[in-house]
Amino acid sequence: MTTDHAMNPHVTITEVLGRAEQGMTRPFICSADHWVTCYVKGAHAGQRSLCCELLSGRLAGLLLQGLPISVPAFALAEVPQGLIAGSTRKDIKELGTGTVFASMRVESGQELSWTSAQGWPEETMAALLLLDLWLQNEDRSLSPKGGNPNLMVTQIPSLPDSDEEGALWKDQSRREMLWAYDFNLAFDDDFDRARFFDAHVFAGQLKQWPPGFRARMEPRLREALSLLPELYEELPLEWLHLDADESMPVQLDRKHVESVLSLPFTDPDTFWKLP
Repeated sequence: MTTDHAMNPHVTITEVLGRAEQGMTRPFICSADHWVTCYVKGAHAGQRSLCCELLSGRLAGLLLQGLPISVPAFALAEVPQGLIAGSTRKDIKELGTGTVFASMRVESGQELSWTSAQGWPEETMAALLLLDLWLQNEDRSLSPKGGNPNLMVTQIPSLPDSDEEGALWKDQSRREMLWAYDFNLAFDDDFDRARFFDAHVFAGQLKQWPPGFRARMEPRLREALSLLPELYEELPLEWLHLDADESMPVQLDRKHVESVLSLPFTDPDTFWKLP
């Protein structure tokens, strides 16, 4: 399943298998009726976090299309009341009922280490750096002392160039796919560029954007930005508002998000400048 099918609204969580120990939101590990295993964020993650995950995942899919970086397949999913009522887990209310964010587990994926973070093609590093800068996501840190890159790596099997997927890897010097996840801190009101570049896993390895990179990516940024109204329509109202009658403030303000995503064009000198 790819992100092309990410918005399937009929996924139902059928079983809670456990819970991740890492990460601020500590997603639940669940079975769903469409996937074998997925990570699920619900009530404990918070409404704003869920909005950021869904919106960022869709924007990332548009920006990274055809590149050796992807976002694990995701979907809106439903947690039935009966699943919560019948559970013996003490923390089950932190999952909650209703609409949740489900992300498919990447099989055979290895967490990116500092050693394996070296030697990636400049285009790959630039694409991930651009994505996180564009989304104002500071949650991708890694250094020789450690960090939290929120990246998995999978090996790409040998495929003939005549194969559609094999052709994508024909000119790649590294036959590995990067999987980026955890966008719950995107569009942070306290985003700081200096702090971002100081901590990002790939920032220290790029002194300038690859030749022609900006020209190649600007049309993608514009297209994704133009689809923002459509993407906002996909956000569940129960995530956007604190109350059922929608009288309380929106959790992820659209004007703020649009302003952030417009920076490559409204303030290009600052946005595209690397330290």
